[in-house]
Amino acid sequence: MRVTEGLITTKYLNVHEKLSERKIKIQTQLASNSKIETLSDDIAGSLEAIRLDAQINRTKTYTKNAQSAQDFIDQSLKSLDQVTTELQNIMVAVTNSGNVINKDSFPSIVQSIKNSLSSIIQNVNSKHNDRYLFGGTNYSADPVTVDVNGKAVVSALDHSAEIKIQVTANVREAMNIPGNQVLNSGMFEAVNNVIDALASGNVPSEAQKLSLTNAYQKILDVQSLAGEKLNRLENIKNVLEGQTYNYTEMLARVQEIDPAELVMELQQQDYLLQVSSKLLANSFTRSVFDFI
Repeated sequence: MRVTEGLITTKYLNVHEKLSERKIKIQTQLASNSKIETLSDDIAGSLEAIRLDAQINRTKTYTKNAQSAQDFIDQSLKSLDQVTTELQNIMVAVTNSGNVINKDSFPSIVQSIKNSLSSIIQNVNSKHNDRYLFGGTNYSADPVTVDVNGKAVVSALDHSAEIKIQVTANVREAMNIPGNQVLNSGMFEAVNNVIDALASGNVPSEAQKLSLTNAYQKILDVQSLAGEKLNRLENIKNVLEGQTYNYTEMLARVQEIDPAELVMELQQQDYLLQVSSKLLANSFTRSVFDFI
């Protein structure tokens, strides 16, 4: 077969193009600090990188879910803190009502208790991200309202449901305190009974005081359980953040380059391109008369 000038030129062009492509690839790897750009670069490494990247994204989603649950529980605890503070105020007011010198102060004591009850109701009806803290999965109405006499009316709707969220591949964690734990604590009934007694000019009975104390203790128990849930979510989040770090390190090792080796190869490609360019220049300057 006769080797023509056109064949020689085409060969040079193909070699020059491949050298240029390799140089660009090396430059891209150095810039991105990753040796994998396409699946064909390293099939096994690429598949491992895809798996690790997917795992990182899943773990980040679980971490975000755990943080959202933490925020919800944290807001619930803040509301319960206010509830217990107001209950303490009510208990002090009830105790003071037993002092004979306060007999004429019952109307002001009743108003003080109603004010504390109003604050309790406001906190129990609090929302976070448009969800009632103690409403379960019911978002249509306040869990508690106030009647014309300033007393609490607990909604007849079911507020006991848990709102669960995925925090690991196999674990779903409740992000709320079921509303029935607060609404059915006997707190509102106890406060209402105290208001009725004082409004009638009577000192609350020992049974009524005991009901108030028991309700207060139940709210403290709810706080304690919520605190445990908050700590558990914090532990889960810490584990997930550790996993994300480990997966990221593993992904970096799969994709990592040897900069020194690539720089040397880049220099070699530059030299070969220079040689190729000279050969191409010589080829293009020659005419048919050079072959006669």
